[in-house]
Amino acid sequence: MSIRLNRTTVIVVFIIANIALTAFLVTSERTGGVKNDTLTRYAEEVMKTCEKSSYAPACYDEEIPKLMDRGLTMEQSFEVTSLIQDKTNGYFFCHVLGHNLSAKETAKDPSEWTSVIARCPTGMCSNGCLHGAAQERFRSDVLSAEQIESTLPELQGICQSGTRSYTGLEQASCYHSLGHLAMYITGADIVAATGVCDRVALIGNMDYRQTCYEGSYMQIFQPLEPEDFGLVKDIAPTSTEGAETYCATFTGDRRTSCNRESWPLYRASIQKPEGLTAFCALAIDAESKNRCYNAMFYVITPQFDFNEPRIVSYCNGLENPWKSQCYANAASRSIETDYRLIPRAVSLCKKAEDVGVGDRCYAELLFYSSFNFHKGSEGLTKLCEALPEPWSARCFAGDVGSHPPRDGDVYVTD
Repeated sequence: MSIRLNRTTVIVVFIIANIALTAFLVTSERTGGVKNDTLTRYAEEVMKTCEKSSYAPACYDEEIPKLMDRGLTMEQSFEVTSLIQDKTNGYFFCHVLGHNLSAKETAKDPSEWTSVIARCPTGMCSNGCLHGAAQERFRSDVLSAEQIESTLPELQGICQSGTRSYTGLEQASCYHSLGHLAMYITGADIVAATGVCDRVALIGNMDYRQTCYEGSYMQIFQPLEPEDFGLVKDIAPTSTEGAETYCATFTGDRRTSCNRESWPLYRASIQKPEGLTAFCALAIDAESKNRCYNAMFYVITPQFDFNEPRIVSYCNGLENPWKSQCYANAASRSIETDYRLIPRAVSLCKKAEDVGVGDRCYAELLFYSSFNFHKGSEGLTKLCEALPEPWSARCFAGDVGSHPPRDGDVYVTD
């Protein structure tokens, strides 16, 4: 067991250095010497294979990783994904694919998992690549309480900006990944896993514990691989009644995180406004109810395939303040998933204007302009340019507000 601990500790100690060392190579070597027309042929081949599938995105999730068995690198496989997205004007929520590609790459040499993380694309597949590498590395590592305690100091630094500069989105995603990781190293002991979150996700005045909890509970309700199912088979509820009983065994933020992450058992009902209202009634206070709606709008938007008419109809079926939050969260979810969805995000805010809730939507994009993008980045410039005035000028000036928009805020628009 001491050998396993030493290996894990060394990996954690060098994570930031390894990420910084290789991150700058990602853009320049993305196609790795394979000609674009070759990647285009691969994209067309995958599309042809999946054209008769009842649900093409699930087919893409399966077929694209197979290209790595034929010699493509992880980066080239993501490039094929990008080509498919451009050709279909869809498949932007490729989070599961991101998991699969980085897990497949990490499996080649688990000790190189930090290098895989560094090579993950940004602004694509909703950070699934980051999650997959970490989960693959620790999938079979169950540590003793003493080993976990010894590893905690190193884990506490993984998601902090140092040699690598994280966006707010990347940092939140990193802490979410630690919640998943905690379930692996504790052998799916949810109490111990969330205890790890308490130790690693509260740094000074930065509190990412709920985000980390959500990663742990998500592992229970949304396993992906056979090993994941095996990990939680003895604890995962299989019905809505079972989920509510299970989550009621926890208190505070753990309980509300559990309730939110149980949404797959309510998948059909939450796709209707009245079903969502019933689901979020499980929240124990106003703050957790707001967080529930926020989380579900982030779930529903990709489930609707970022289809504007469906999103508009859904949001309009809700009463305020949830209607305004629906538009705002759907817009921010769009730019969080893929930077190429900026035009759709702004279009949603224009639709929100038609029903009198446009300011909340634009204010949300304004806040997330600094949360999702690095200062001076191409993505930030494109978002600022796409916003109407006065939001565009405020975006370029960095006047983005100190917190995400919420009910009761007053917006200055002149």
